[in-house]
Amino acid sequence: MASTGRSPATKEEMDPFFTCERDIVSERRPFLLTHFVFPANLSLRHNVPAQSNQPIEKGPFHYYAMEMKSLVQKIQDLRHLGIEDSKIVLPKICVVGDQSTGKSSLIEGISEIKVPRDTGTCTRCPMEINLSDSHGPWQCVMHIAHRYTYMPNNRGTQLPSKAKPLGPWVASGGNEDEHFTTLFEKNDVKNAIWWAQLAVLNPQMDTKEFVPGNNQNTQKTALVKFSPNAVRLDISGAGLPNLSFYDLPGVISQTEQDGEKYLVRLVENLVKNYVSQKHCIVILTLTMTDDATNSSAARIIRDIEGAKERTLGVLTKPDRVSNAESFDQWLEILDRKKFTLGHGYFVIKNNPNPLVSHAQARMEEDIFFTQPPWNVELAAYGNSFGTAKLQNSLSELLRKQILGCLPSIIGQIDEKVDAIDNELSTLPNPPTEDVQRILWGKTSDLERKIQEIFDGNSSVTPAAKKPLQEEWNRVVIDFQLALSKTRPVLDMTTSTDEQDLAEDSDCEILMVSISPKKRKLSADVKVEGQTESKSTSASPKKSSFNTSLFQNREGTAHRFTLSALAEIKVRSNTVGVPNQLDPRAIENLNKKSVEHWGKLTATFVKALHRLVLDILLSALHEEFNQYHQTGLYQELDRIMKEYLVTIQDSHLNYAQEYWRSEHEQPFTMAQIQHQTLMKQALETLKARRFSARATVWLKVRGYDMTDEKLISDRKKRMSQEELGADRYAQEIEMMASSLAYYEIARSRFLDVLCQSTHTKLIRKCRAELVNNIRDELQIFGDNGRERCLVLMAEDTERQNRRVWLYKEREKFAKAQEWISTLRNEDLEMADSETAEAGGNVAWTSCARAEAEF
Repeated sequence: MASTGRSPATKEEMDPFFTCERDIVSERRPFLLTHFVFPANLSLRHNVPAQSNQPIEKGPFHYYAMEMKSLVQKIQDLRHLGIEDSKIVLPKICVVGDQSTGKSSLIEGISEIKVPRDTGTCTRCPMEINLSDSHGPWQCVMHIAHRYTYMPNNRGTQLPSKAKPLGPWVASGGNEDEHFTTLFEKNDVKNAIWWAQLAVLNPQMDTKEFVPGNNQNTQKTALVKFSPNAVRLDISGAGLPNLSFYDLPGVISQTEQDGEKYLVRLVENLVKNYVSQKHCIVILTLTMTDDATNSSAARIIRDIEGAKERTLGVLTKPDRVSNAESFDQWLEILDRKKFTLGHGYFVIKNNPNPLVSHAQARMEEDIFFTQPPWNVELAAYGNSFGTAKLQNSLSELLRKQILGCLPSIIGQIDEKVDAIDNELSTLPNPPTEDVQRILWGKTSDLERKIQEIFDGNSSVTPAAKKPLQEEWNRVVIDFQLALSKTRPVLDMTTSTDEQDLAEDSDCEILMVSISPKKRKLSADVKVEGQTESKSTSASPKKSSFNTSLFQNREGTAHRFTLSALAEIKVRSNTVGVPNQLDPRAIENLNKKSVEHWGKLTATFVKALHRLVLDILLSALHEEFNQYHQTGLYQELDRIMKEYLVTIQDSHLNYAQEYWRSEHEQPFTMAQIQHQTLMKQALETLKARRFSARATVWLKVRGYDMTDEKLISDRKKRMSQEELGADRYAQEIEMMASSLAYYEIARSRFLDVLCQSTHTKLIRKCRAELVNNIRDELQIFGDNGRERCLVLMAEDTERQNRRVWLYKEREKFAKAQEWISTLRNEDLEMADSETAEAGGNVAWTSCARAEAEF
C-alpha cells in the first residue's frame, strides 16, 4: 500500500479520547492524572493467566483496578435492583452494528468467552455482560431479565407503533432477574447462552425447561424471532477487565419471510431505546469489507441527537481489505476526516474459527498489527489497534462516565426517597388500637385549624385562592358595588317636552326623538341604550366588579321615566287636592327601587357560604389526607357539606326576611342625613332637567345642534323664565327623595347582611362544626370502637399502593446503602494508598471521592 505522505501524528491525534467530550475528571480535579498509559506487563491480554494464584503487586494500577471494579459493580447492582425502572438512567455501554459485521467476534474478544454464531443475525435478544477481575476461580452466573411481557393481538403478532415501539412486547415494570444457571467452565458458556436465548424467545414456557441438564425433552423451536428481554452474564475471573456492556441484536434490513417485515422496525426501535439514553456509551461495529455508508446502525446513531458524540467506532475484519482503494476510506475515518465519532475509532482483528482459543486469537492479533502497513504507514494510530487496548480504553471511558453521572444519580435517588417518604406519610397503616382516641385527636386538630382559618392565621387556602378574609372582602365589595350600580335612574326627557317648549304658532310640531349624537348628554342621564356613568350620590363608584358574581348586573338598574313617576303620583294621591304630592307616592317609589335586592341578597349569601365551604374542605383534606381513600373521609366530607347547607338555609331565610321588611316597609329615622342627600340629589336632577329641556327648546327653534360650542354658549345665557314652568317639577322632587332614601337603606342593608354573616356563618362554624362532626361520627357512642374501625379501614387500591411504595422504599434504601459503601471503600483505599505512596495526591482516591461526591 502506498504511503500516506503525512507526518507522524501528534499525541493529541493518537489519543482516541483527547478530542472527545471534556474529561469530566480532569475538569473537576486538575491535579489528577487524566491519561494513564498502562505498562505492557499490566495489559489485560492473553499473557495474564486464566487462573493465577500469584499475589498481584500493588501500585497505581492496582488501586485504579480496585476503584474501577467497585464503580462498575455498584452500577450493576443499581441496574439489577431495578433503579432504571424508576426513570433513573444509569451509565452503560452498548454494542451495536449491522448483521455480520463481526459484533460477535468483538464480544468474544472483550469477554474471553464464546457466543453462539449463525448465518446472518445470531443475537436474538439483548445480552448483558458484566466482567470483573477476581482472585477466585473463573465463574459465569446467568440470569434472565423479565422486563417485558409478550402480548400479541388475535393474529399472533402486533406491528410496532409510536405508542408501542416494541410491538407485542409491553414493559411489565418487574425488576427481579431469574437465575438460569451457574457455570465454572468457559467451554459451557456458548451452549448455555444458546439455551437461555431460546428460553427468552419462548415467553409462554417455563424457563427451567431450557436449563442445560433439564432440557432433554425441550423442543428447539422459538415462538418469536426477537425479544427485548435480556440474558445476563456475570463473569468473574483473574485478569478480566472491570467492564459492563450490552450486546444488542444486529440491525437488519430484510427478513426471511414477507410476514416478518415488522421485525425490522422492532429491532431498530429496540436499538434506539438503548442508544438514545444520554448516559449510554455506544460501540459501533463496522466491517472493513463493506462501505461505511451502507451501515444501518450508523444511520440510527446519526439520527439520534447527541448519540454520535457518545459513540466509539470499532473497525473489524481488517485482514480482509481487498485493495488500496477501499482502504483509503478507512484511513480517512481513522484520521477523523469522515464519519467522525465522539470517541474515535479502534481496529481489531479476530480469528473467525470458533475452535481457536482466546489466547491464540490475541496472539495472532498482536502479530497482525506488527506487520505493514499497520506498523509503518499507520504507526501513528498504534494506540487504536488491538482488542486489549480497546478493553483498557472502554474501562477508562466507562469509569469517567460513571464518575460524571454519580452526583446526578445520587441526587435522583435521594429525590425518589423523599417523594416516597412524603407519599407514605399520607398512607399510614390504619390504626387497630385506641382508634377512638386517635380519631378524637384528629378532630381536635381540625378544630384548631378551623379556628386559625377564621382568625386569619392559617395557610390552608386553595392554591388559586387568597386567604378567607381577603376573598370575603372581595365578595362584600362587589355586593356593595352591585347595590350602587342598581339604584334607580331617571330619564330626563319626555315625549311632551317638544310640545311644551314649542314657539307660539299655528304650525304643527312633529314629535321627533332626540338623537344622542346631536347633543351632549349629562353624565347622570340615562336614555334608551345608554347608561349613566356618574353617580348622583357622594360615594365613589367603581367601574367593574372584582368577581363574576354580579357581572350580569353590570349597567342594569330600575329606570323611571317622568311620565311613569307622574302615574305613580296620581295613583298614590288620596287627598283629592290637585298638585298635592302625597307621601305615599314617594313610599311606593322607594319600594319599587329596592325590589331587586332579593336576588342580589341570595347571590351574596350563597357566595359567602360557598367560599367558607371550600376553605373548610381544604382544611379537611390537609388534616385527613392520609385517610382520603377511607370511609372516614367520605363521612367527614358528607357531614361538613350537610352542616353548611343547613346553616346556609337558615342564614338565607334571615337575609330574605330582612329584605322583605326593607321592601314592604321603607323606614328611616336619619332625617337630617335624608334632607342633606335629598338636597344634593335635587340640585343635580334640576340641573340635568334644565339642560335636557334647554336642548329641546333650542332644537324646536331651528338651532344647529351639531354646533356644540354655539349650543353650549346659548344654554349658559338661557334662564328658567325662558323655558317656563316644568310640568314635572314634583316628579323631580319625588326622585330626589327616593334617591336619598336609597343611599341610606343601601348602607344599612349592607351592614346588616355582613353582620349576619359573622353571627350566622363564621361564628357558628367556629363554635359548632367540629362538635357536630363528633356527634355525627358517634366516636364514644354505642359500638363506637367498631364504628371507628370501619370508618378508618382502607380500600384495596390504597393497600396495594402502600405495599408498592414500601417495596420501592426498600429498593432505594439499598441503593443508598450501596452508594454509601462505595464512598467508604474509596476512603479506605485512599488511606492505604497514601501510606504506601508517601502521600502522593495524584493517586489519592480520597481527593477523587471528595471532588466527585
